[in-house]
This record gives sequence, structure tokens and C-alpha cells, in this order.
Amino acid sequence: MFKQMKLVAGQVYRTKIKTPTFWLTVLTPLLLPIIGLIIGFVIAKTSDHSPARLAIVDNTALVQTLKTGKVLDAKISEVADVKTAKQKILDEKLDGYLVKEDGKYTLVAGTDSTTKFNETTVKTALSQIELAEKASHLKLTTEELVSLQTPANLTMKTLGKKGESSGGEAKNAANNAISVLISVVIFMLLMIYSNMLAQEIANEKSNRIMETLLAATSTKVQYFGKILGVGLLVLTHIVFYVVLGVVAAIVLKDNQMVESAKSMVGGVDMSFLLYAVLMLIVGLAAYLFLTAITASLVNDQSQVQQAIAPISYLSLVGYMAGIFGAEVPNNIVLKVLSYLPFVSPTFMPSRLALEISTSTEAYIALAIQLIALVLVAKFGERIYAKNVLSYSDEKIFKQLIRNLKK
Repeated sequence: MFKQMKLVAGQVYRTKIKTPTFWLTVLTPLLLPIIGLIIGFVIAKTSDHSPARLAIVDNTALVQTLKTGKVLDAKISEVADVKTAKQKILDEKLDGYLVKEDGKYTLVAGTDSTTKFNETTVKTALSQIELAEKASHLKLTTEELVSLQTPANLTMKTLGKKGESSGGEAKNAANNAISVLISVVIFMLLMIYSNMLAQEIANEKSNRIMETLLAATSTKVQYFGKILGVGLLVLTHIVFYVVLGVVAAIVLKDNQMVESAKSMVGGVDMSFLLYAVLMLIVGLAAYLFLTAITASLVNDQSQVQQAIAPISYLSLVGYMAGIFGAEVPNNIVLKVLSYLPFVSPTFMPSRLALEISTSTEAYIALAIQLIALVLVAKFGERIYAKNVLSYSDEKIFKQLIRNLKK
């Protein structure tokens, strides 16, 4: 039986992987970041990188301070009054002007200027100047001023049953980013491959090919073989992205986006990453078996979307609970949902990342999901065998309820 299952899985895998549609599906999510990189590269190459032209209104001391300290990436000049500054902006001779009145600063930027001022950067620079002036009035030395500006040295650690570990917010942020990524990956792969599996089964039923196949094999072989074949396609998809990511990290090692991604991955707790990957595998497998169950109830291609829609909504429950549940982490409903099969794969990783749930609780949720996977696989085998040659005109939901009752 295993040899026959391998043949079915191989046939599904080879048929799909040779089609342009499969590779278009794999590459489509990459189009947006690739287009973004191209546009960013073109803009960077064609943009004018000359510093902004900033005029200071009637304040020689501030002009000298800005020029000497070089705290702003701008070409500093001085004008006698606001009227002159405004006219120069309208004549496109200035990008903006800065005026200080009653201890308050006002920055006016030209709307037609190609160079824009960053409010945070300007505010930080002016704050440094103000601090230096106050230090001078208080007769503080440079060393004393630097000492005042030095932030506190803080090391964040977490304490659990396994002992202390370092990381703090940086580790939690990296873990949370990975948990969000896992949720997105589950949802994306689910959309692609549940539809693919359902289309495969629906095509064989509508064309009566299944009757021929079952003359040579069993429903069990077809059921597990198809899921194994689609599972191999999922694995190919993931490995392709991993290899592409490694190549991008090597080729684009100086790219800011790549460096940010590398720093995020570097901050991830390895034990959390292992858990997240295990939950991804078990969760996706369970969803594929669930898809095979609903797909066995369809009669033609037009019913495929109707069959997989409830599965899509189910996968969204955990993702949405993770987003809204961060505000009320100890809510009893959310705690229960984090253990619920088919919801926990997209919910529990986020709770573990934020240390709302412990590692023990997380692995209990994984064990429950694994048990649900085995039960759904065995239960689905019976429903698949019963319905794969059935051509009922009833709605899919009614058929499913009737099968559950029996």
C-alpha cells in the first residue's frame, strides 16, 4: 500500500510542479517586495541628494551653532526677516526657514521643494542646542554634560521555571515578529494549497476519473497519497523561500531591509523558533486533512470555493485573536482559544512570543493539535471513502452534518 501511496503522491507532485501556474503562485508574493526594491533603487539613483537649504531668520548665534555643530544635514544661511525668507521659498531659492520667537521655534517648509525636513531630526538637533546653552548658563563642563546625557545601563532578563534568560524586549519583539510571520505563512499556504487539493479532488470527481483510479487502488491510498503529494509541494514552496532568503542575505548584505531582517532573525529565541516550526507543520497538515474531507463532498469545480471557505475563516480566528488579545492577555476566552485545535497554530505562538503563555502550556497546545491531526486524519479517511464516489445535490454543509451524525 505504501508503494501505491508513493505513486499517487509522486503523480500529484510531478504534475503540479511542472506547471507554470504553480511557480507563478510561488513567485507572486515576491513581486511586491521586488517591485518595491526596484522603485526604491530607481528613486535613489535619480533623486537629488543635495542637502536642504535652510535659512535662519535674524539669529546669527543659531546660524553659527548649526554650522559649527553640523547637527543638521542642511545648507545653513541667514536672512534678515520672515518676508525675505518667504519670498526666497517662493522663488525656489530656499527649501525652508527657521525662526525663533519667545523661546519657541517655527519651521516653515516649501511645498514645491523636492527636499523635505524630518520633524524628529530637526527637533532633536534643536534640543541638543538648547541643552548645550542651558549647560553653559549653569557652567557645566563638557564631561558633565555628556554624563547627563548618558542613558541608564539596563539589562533585561526573563525568569521562568528554566531559570534566567537574557533578551528582554528585543527577544520578545523578534519572537513576536516570527509568530506573526508564522500566522501569515499558515494562512497564505492554506489559501494556496487547500484550493489546489480541493481542485484536484473535484476535478477527478467531476470527470469520473476517481472511479477508474479506485479500480486499481483504494480510497485510503488516494486520500493519504494526495495529501502527501500536496504536502511535498508545500515543503518545496517553503524550501524555495528559505534558499532565496539565504541567497538574498549574501548578495544584498549591505541592503538596509536585509540587514533589518537578519537582525530580527538573530534576536529570535531558538527554542521558540523550534516550537513555531513544529506548530506550522502540524497546523498545516491538519488543515490539509480538513480540506480533503470537505473537498470529497463537492461534485464539480464550482463548489470548491464553497468547500474551503469555512476552513479559511477558521484559520483567521486564531490570527485575529492574537491581534486583539494582546490588550487582554489573561481573558479566559482567549486562554481557552489558545488550546483549541485549528486555532492554536496561529494563536499560541503569539502568546508564547509575548510570554503570556509558558513553554509547558505551548507544548500542551501542540500536543492537543497533534491529537486533533490524528483524529481528523482517521475520521477524514472514512468520510473520504464514503463520499468520493457520491454525487449528492445537497449543499456541502448539509452533507457534512449528515456524515457527522452517522
